[in-house]
Amino acid sequence: MIHSGFRLGARICVGILLLAVAIPAGAEDNQDYNKGLEAYRAREYSTAILRFQKVVEQSPDHAGSHYLLGLSLRGDNQTSKALASLRKAAELDPSTASYAIALGQTLIQAKQYNDAYLTLKKVRYSDLDSRARQSYAPAFANAAIMAGFPGEAVSVLEAQTKATPKNSGMFYTLGYAYSKEEDYGKAFAAFKKSYELDSSSTKSGTSAVKSAISAGRRAGGSQKDNYYSQGAIIAEKLAGASPTFDNLLLAGETRLGAKDYKKALGWFDRARSKQPQNVLVHYYHSQCNTNLGQYNSGISDLQQALKIGISGSMRTKVYNQMGFIYDKTKQYDQAAIAYGNAGNTKMVTSVEKKKADAAKNVEADKAKAAYEEKLRALEFQIQELEAIGEIEEAKDLREHLEKLREQ
Repeated sequence: MIHSGFRLGARICVGILLLAVAIPAGAEDNQDYNKGLEAYRAREYSTAILRFQKVVEQSPDHAGSHYLLGLSLRGDNQTSKALASLRKAAELDPSTASYAIALGQTLIQAKQYNDAYLTLKKVRYSDLDSRARQSYAPAFANAAIMAGFPGEAVSVLEAQTKATPKNSGMFYTLGYAYSKEEDYGKAFAAFKKSYELDSSSTKSGTSAVKSAISAGRRAGGSQKDNYYSQGAIIAEKLAGASPTFDNLLLAGETRLGAKDYKKALGWFDRARSKQPQNVLVHYYHSQCNTNLGQYNSGISDLQQALKIGISGSMRTKVYNQMGFIYDKTKQYDQAAIAYGNAGNTKMVTSVEKKKADAAKNVEADKAKAAYEEKLRALEFQIQELEAIGEIEEAKDLREHLEKLREQ
């Protein structure tokens, strides 16, 4: 099966832990501070920035003021300036987790994943309260995954999904982490849970289907069938709600993997009507026809794919499939040509041997038929001799016939 990979959403949880900010001395009566908070909460970031800049000027060593200025700058998409303010907050007060979390989140937005990972790794998940964990877990997971440490993301996300079992986004990120670890069975379970919690999330549904296919390809027996069948249920739901080419193709692919070839053909027919020039759908269509014993239709599918024009690995797959069908139907010359076009020298040798063996069998069959005809002629001659009374001669000839039959 062929399918694209998974995608980690760009959005991360950016919950603001304003309650964690200690108010600077005298701020109770500071209009800039109070107005800044009001503006920030109203998402009037430009106003908030002006207010908090004044607060920072008044209290340059107050970490919380730099933090709030950084959040306001981030809200106004001034990422570089936001990073500077948040770094200052974390530098002034490295013990306050909310500062490090906000800095890590913003580093992720700036695609500075290694720095985000190193920043957030310093925070101990177990030391955080439940509210802080909800902000920290997805931020650390995103950073760890993008920095190349998905295993570390898994441990945090497993704990957080237990704490917040109805958080669809958290399960999605867990599924993505599992997929980066190539643990597609667990990835499917996490993506499936994410989709069950939020069936409007086509991203979760699509990722669940793709991970089911990946898990199915690596499994065997009933477990393989189970992955494909479960994936098909979700894929068909997606295709029913939104019959795009990609959704129809996934529905067909999962049914193909589940060996439900007739249903798969139906989905591929619909996908092909959307994109008749798509080579992949013709290839899958051929696989269904081949498994149903509809070999001529399977060849027609592949010939159509070749007419469209293909190259690379897809061309190899098409010619190998064509070679398989011709081999199956004992059309060895055509099979050798197809396998040759696929660059499959091993199978070319195999079908050429089958052709030679088949030719030998034909000659052997001819010789056997001629021999049996000779025996029948002798039997007829014996019967004629007996009919005219040449008993002794008939007896001698029958003895000769019996010896021939014993050979």
